[in-house]
Amino acid sequence: MLLVGIPGVAQAITTTTFDDAGPWNSAGTVSYSAGWLTSTGSGKYSGADHYSNTAGAAATMTFRGTAVRLYGAVAPWHGMAAFSVDGGSEKVVDLYSASRADQRLLFQAAGLTPGTHSIRERVVGSANPSSTGTVVTLDRFDVDVVPPAAGSLVTRAGSRLVMAGKPFRFTGANLYWLGLDDNIRDSAGAPTYPTKFRIDNALQAAAAAGMTVIRSHTLGISVGCARCLEPSLGVFQDSALASADYAIARAGQLGLKIIIPLTDQWHFYHGGESTFTGWRGYPNAAGSDSNQINAANNATQRASEAHFYSDPVVIGDFKAYITHLLNHVNPYTGLKYKDDPAVLAWETGNEIWTANTSWTGDIAHFIKHDLGATQLVADGTAADGMHVANAAINAADVDIVGGHFYPVDTSWASADAAAAAAAGKVYLIGEYAWTDPVATEQLLTLVDSTPAIAGALLWTLMPFQEDGSPEIHGDGYAFYNPPTNSTMSTVLDTVKRHAAILQGG
Repeated sequence: MLLVGIPGVAQAITTTTFDDAGPWNSAGTVSYSAGWLTSTGSGKYSGADHYSNTAGAAATMTFRGTAVRLYGAVAPWHGMAAFSVDGGSEKVVDLYSASRADQRLLFQAAGLTPGTHSIRERVVGSANPSSTGTVVTLDRFDVDVVPPAAGSLVTRAGSRLVMAGKPFRFTGANLYWLGLDDNIRDSAGAPTYPTKFRIDNALQAAAAAGMTVIRSHTLGISVGCARCLEPSLGVFQDSALASADYAIARAGQLGLKIIIPLTDQWHFYHGGESTFTGWRGYPNAAGSDSNQINAANNATQRASEAHFYSDPVVIGDFKAYITHLLNHVNPYTGLKYKDDPAVLAWETGNEIWTANTSWTGDIAHFIKHDLGATQLVADGTAADGMHVANAAINAADVDIVGGHFYPVDTSWASADAAAAAAAGKVYLIGEYAWTDPVATEQLLTLVDSTPAIAGALLWTLMPFQEDGSPEIHGDGYAFYNPPTNSTMSTVLDTVKRHAAILQGG
């Protein structure tokens, strides 16, 4: 359960006390099975507690935090209580005492993963030979919460990113599959949720390479499939975010910041703009898991998907999706996505090059002001062959613009970075092809020497599986750490070297 903390960051602990009888809130609740009664007394917390001598009767507390302590009474007529955390094995505690005393520590659990947990107290129905009864009690429980580290939110100062009062520049990678993985499919051919092992493997690989930013499509794009957050219009299943929850929490613990796109122009397995237009009756020339016919190469499809940016009903549907996603509470952190400092920016989409600037400005305003998200907003029109002139570079609520490069084009990147800086916006390279080591060296050298470029993210970092084999991704850009060939090894050395340069100043 214990996650590694961020090295060098002091984390203050806050403690909240919850009474056995309430009032409670989403950070802590108690439920009682049959067989529990209440008792009053001046020594009890808030003047009363719960007790039971019914064998098998249980009280279950849920809480968000990293540690919990349960208090109750000990007495000559008290017996054995069994405590368990998150459904694990029970620990039996003897609550007998030769004299009665209230508000004694009965059980505690510490070192828990930040997030939501449950703890159960069960009446065993037996006692040690000195006791005259089998009663157990519950009076209060104290929960410790480690809040996000102060100053860990990335902000913008003009055309620069800032964290904790210092410039924030980076190398990084795309890990598009963290929420839903198309490379490992079930027997029916459907994408599956990545395991915690594979998520950890890739995030740790990124951190080991000196990367400090990742970008992940499926942490934000999840519509129109059975395992998606919104499988059909207006139907949400938060269980679909279990992998995303873990990935976001784990990234934060490793000191990685995340850029999360919210929709996609392409017809990939996780859905996108065509999913929303299709829900409202606009024709789709291709299925949700096909990328052969799309707005990029088919005029009819492009005209259909244009309604994503103009139809108020479709725009409302998309805003409802964003609302649900950003207000989702991550059980590992206790934070809504919109408040998590691990998220660097919400990107309006992935390569949505047909988006108009007024739509982008409206979505950015909605994220920041209607929803109150604390993070930055990136324009999602960045794509191969698209200048930042196509972006909503003048929209007040857009913080970041960027480019994607297949192949690398340093002249293009340099010119666009200058245009972004002139408009007071941050510029970053959201995707680049790493397979030419010379071009990668040239690109990262440009980033080092150009303060107007915040950083660059290679496409795409993949994990090793539980059996030690690399997870195969067939687009020719799969990158692994440790490397699986000499070209990859050369590029990894380049990335590490430039990461150290950027982090050094």
